[in-house]
Parts: sequence; C-alpha cells; structure tokens
Amino acid sequence: MIVSAIPVRSRLAQRIINLSPTAPGARLMAAGLCLVIAGSVSAQRAAENVVRAAADAFGSSVGDEQIGLYSATNVRGFSPTAAGNIRIDGIFIDRQSGFSDRLVSGSQIRAGLAAQGYMLPAPTGIADFSLRRVADEPVQSIILERSRYGGVRLAADLQARLAEGVEAAFGVGYEEDEEGNGTNDIAASAGGNLRFTLQPDADVTVFADYVEELENQFSQRYFTAGPYEPPEVTPLKFVGQPWAKFTGPRYNVGVLANYRPADWEYRLGVFRSSREWDQQANVLYTDVRPDGSARRRSALGPSTTLLSDSLEARVTRHFYEGSRRHSITVNLRALDRSRVYGGTVGIDLGDANIDEPVYFERPDIEVGEQSRESVEQVTLGFSYDLRWENAGQLNIGIQQSDYSREVIVPGSNDLLDEENPVLYNVNANAPLGERVVVYGGIVRGFEESPVAPISAINQNEAPPAAETQQIDAGARITFGELTAVAGVFEIEKPFFGFDEDRFFGAQGMQINRGVEFSVAGPVTEALQLVLGTVFYDVSLTGDAVDSGALADSPAGAITRSTTLNFDYRPQWAPGWSFDLGVTSQGEQNADSQGLVTIDPYTLFDLGLRRQFSFADNDVVIRGRLTNVFDEFAWNAGSTGAYRYIPPRALSLSLRMDI
Repeated sequence: MIVSAIPVRSRLAQRIINLSPTAPGARLMAAGLCLVIAGSVSAQRAAENVVRAAADAFGSSVGDEQIGLYSATNVRGFSPTAAGNIRIDGIFIDRQSGFSDRLVSGSQIRAGLAAQGYMLPAPTGIADFSLRRVADEPVQSIILERSRYGGVRLAADLQARLAEGVEAAFGVGYEEDEEGNGTNDIAASAGGNLRFTLQPDADVTVFADYVEELENQFSQRYFTAGPYEPPEVTPLKFVGQPWAKFTGPRYNVGVLANYRPADWEYRLGVFRSSREWDQQANVLYTDVRPDGSARRRSALGPSTTLLSDSLEARVTRHFYEGSRRHSITVNLRALDRSRVYGGTVGIDLGDANIDEPVYFERPDIEVGEQSRESVEQVTLGFSYDLRWENAGQLNIGIQQSDYSREVIVPGSNDLLDEENPVLYNVNANAPLGERVVVYGGIVRGFEESPVAPISAINQNEAPPAAETQQIDAGARITFGELTAVAGVFEIEKPFFGFDEDRFFGAQGMQINRGVEFSVAGPVTEALQLVLGTVFYDVSLTGDAVDSGALADSPAGAITRSTTLNFDYRPQWAPGWSFDLGVTSQGEQNADSQGLVTIDPYTLFDLGLRRQFSFADNDVVIRGRLTNVFDEFAWNAGSTGAYRYIPPRALSLSLRMDI
C-alpha cells in the first residue's frame, strides 16, 4: 500500500468519505490509499513531429508545436480549460496554471469519436495531457531556440534510471518571448516526474512542475465606439504601459498511482495547483474611432492567488464473456478551490491614438478590498462499458455532484451557491463492415464557467458552475492508410458576457451546432497529411436576446475553421523534411449587436527540419516561418474586445539528444 502525501482539507475529506460507497477498496481510495499508475514511453525530443504523431485533425500537441481544429482553449467553440476539463494521463485535475514542457510531452483533445469509451466524458471536450516518460534508452536533450520576434528559449530535459524500478524525467528551462502585440514574457521553469515500479502491474509517479513568471506584460484590448473594426495598427509595437505586468510563481504537483491485479484496476490521482500574481492590471483602448483616436484606460489591483486541491479515485472490475468484455467502474472526483481577487481601481489615462505609444508613470493608487471565493465539489460516478469484438462498444455513466460555492464580498452580503445535479452520458459506436465505424452519444455535464476577463469591472471573478449538454454523432471511414472522420454536434451552455455596466455575468444560453471533418494519415511513404474543417451555426437565446440587448449570435462566433498540414520527407534528401501549414477562418461576428462582420482570412506557415548525427548524438535543426505573407486581421472575443493576429515570424531551434 502507498499512502498519498498531498493534503486535501479536512472538511472536503469528510464529504468525500460520506459520499463514498461502502464496497471494499472504495473507502480506501476515498481516504487516499492506493496502489499505482502506469505510463507510456515517449520518444526523444529530437524526433518530435506533431504532424507525424497526429491521428486526426481534432487537436494534437507534441512538445511546443500544436496542430488541429481544436486545442485546450477551444473545442467546438468552447474552452475545456475554462470548463475545468483538464486531465493528466487520463485523470482529472483542477488545474489553475498551465503545464510546462518540462512536465508534459503533449496532449490530445477528446471530443467526438476520440471521446468514445473515455471515462465520464464532458460536453465541452477534454484536453488530456501526457507526462514525459523515460525512453527505452534514457537520453539527455538540449534545446536552443531563437523564438518568434527575436526571443530566446533554452531548455535541458534529462532522463535517468536511478535504480531498479526507479526512473526520473525532469528538466529546466528559461525563455524570453516577445509577442506579436509587442509585449514581453520572461519565465524560468523546472519540473519532472519520479516513477517507482513496484511490480509489473503497479507503479507510483510523483511529479512537480514550477514556473516563475519573471515578467509578464498584459496585452492591450481594443473596444470601438461604433459598429466597425478598429483601423489597422503597426504589429509588434508596444502601446501598453510598462507597469501593466505581473510576476509570481505557479506550480502543479501531484501523485499518480495505478494497480491492475488480474481483472481489477485501481487508479488514483491527488494534486495541488496554484497560481499567484503580484498585481492585477489591464490596458484598454475604449471608444476607438476609424481614425485611430480613442480613450486610454487601465486598472490596477492588489495581488491575486488561486489554490486548488483535487483528486480522482477509480475502481474498475472487468468481466469477460467470450468476445465481450464488461467493465463496471466506481469513480470519485473532488476539489477544494480558493481564490482571492478584486480590489482593482480604474484609471483614465486620457485621449490616445491606438498606434502611438505614450508611457505614464505608475499611478499611486489606493486599491480596494478583495473578495474571497471558496468552492467545494464532490462527484460520485458509476460507469458501465461493453466492448464486443466486431460488434461495437457501449458506454453508460451516471454521476451525482455535491457542489457549493461561497463568496465573501467586502461591504456586501455573502453569496452562497449550492447545487446537486445528476449527470449522465450514453455513448456507442459500431462497425459497418471493415472500413466504417459509426458513433453517437449524449453527455450531460456540470462545468466551470469562464472567469471574468481583465476588461470587466469584476475582473477575475468566477461565476458558479452550470449544467451543460452535448449531443453528437458521426462516422469514421478508412481508405488504405488514410482515416476520415465526419460528425455533427450540438452543445448547450450558459452564455457569459457584459451588461451595460461592463459587469461580466450570465446573459442567456448559447447553442453551438456544427459539422466537422477530418482526414489524416500517410498519403505516400514520404508525405503525411492532416486536414480538418468545422462549420459552425452559433446562436443565443434568453431575455437579453428577446429585448434586443444582444443579437442572436454572440460576439466572437465564427462560421468556419479549417486547418491543413503536410509533412514531406523526400527520399532524395535523407534527413530532411519540409512542412506546410494552412489555417483558414470564416466570417466572424465582431460585436454583441451583430452589426460588424470580420472577413475570412487564410494564413500559411512553412517549416523544415534537418536531422543528422553529430558525435553519435541525434541532432535536429528546425526552422519555421509563420504567417508567411504577413496578413493583418482582427479577431473579436466574446466580450467584443479586439486583438490582432500575430504578424509574420521566424523561429530557429536546435535540439540534441545526448
């Protein structure tokens, strides 16, 4: 037995034990006792290639490169990160800060067909991250990169077998990034994992990931005075304020465990995630006019912190009946989150031009009192999974959640939200012949709501979680080595936006309907293809729409998104590979009244790799040119804030496995 050492606060622990079933093993997990987890072996850093690794076009990342229609911040028009749908090696974590490349090797988006058979799926989709593991032959990797716009990235990732059954993968990194909007980010990172293999069917992994934000500047947002886009500005020009930045640590630590004796499977993950900013700030250009004139505004506030403890415990029993496998799972998830936020003070910096920087001394202000939020949630789930060889798969799940949220607001009444939703999912897939698989399902979820953005008067406030629903269906067809997937979906979630006072809160219901396509695989031995497109129909309902305060489609909604990636390894040039990336976006609604439409745009990226050996070490030199034709375009967010797309950029990197 291994006792997990990461504390979960006593009140939450008691609620977990109260909800836990009395079956043997379940209370052991609820108390934090378990046996352990297995992980897959990852390849060396020099060989990383996301196009070659992707099984579909629905979102994959390997190292620091990402392709596909979806990502951890956008799946079918919603954010898995904002919804709390992050997993690490398949286990739930209430993540409050992003993982560094020192800890994880990549991620996979679980939506549509990729979510079939996934334990207790979520309507907004799931971003599942993979821990870095020690390769069959441990290597040490060095990464030197001249990043976009002249930044620098340095990293060393190390692997070692310390003793029999004990292995470590860890690394350190430093980066100075200049963003396309002229802001700068400087950070140092260290992290990794230590894995203990106790016996062939049991192991424990302890991990830690720490990032120190040495300087992170807040990027500017633009709000127009009427129904039009802002005028074009000069990319890479910093028009914010030097003091509108933050520093502070963020970290994720945890224990993962797994034990698979015979037909049983026990899994446990216990985590702590934290983020701290030394101050809150923003830079806004409001009342922007076609000639570029505007009002320059900012806000400053005291430090803010986020801290969350979370766990998932799972017991599965497999039963075999000829060509059928039945699996029954009892699942427990819990979180205890605290947040300190607010106290910001608005600052009017006077008239401005959005393309002409004017820097001011940091104002001497007296910040306001801060609000304190605490969230506790315990969810008990049961799942049945049937896998019938050559006949298909059926997955049925039901969950009961106990949710409470308390907010202490200075000078006002405390807020208390309590919910006890019952959630469910039914998913199935079946083959139609040798080449076709059809799938479908319905998922009812209870997901986190988006945090108020920096442009809101209630900046960083988190509305309560809400019930959501997804229905989807589709088919997968194989053509030789190529795999095609086509599907349809409908997702319903509460819509959060601004009222007339720029208070961020619930404004109605948003319904995203869509049709998505993917084709991926080798076209020839030398050419790899990943192609995807999704067509959206996004609508709003509610009193704000009925009264005319909002259009029937939200700001930021797009009609289409398309991605195309090729990776070509010519036989006539061994060690060389060339890649092409195309990203295309359809029309976008740019304001809450539906009066402004941003035109479609298409961006092209080019890249090459040169792989060779130097002193018996594998080396890859990588070059990437993004936004080749230096297109300029605006993107609009759900709050009506404009940001422009990154301009043309060149990055060069050298990766060596020692």
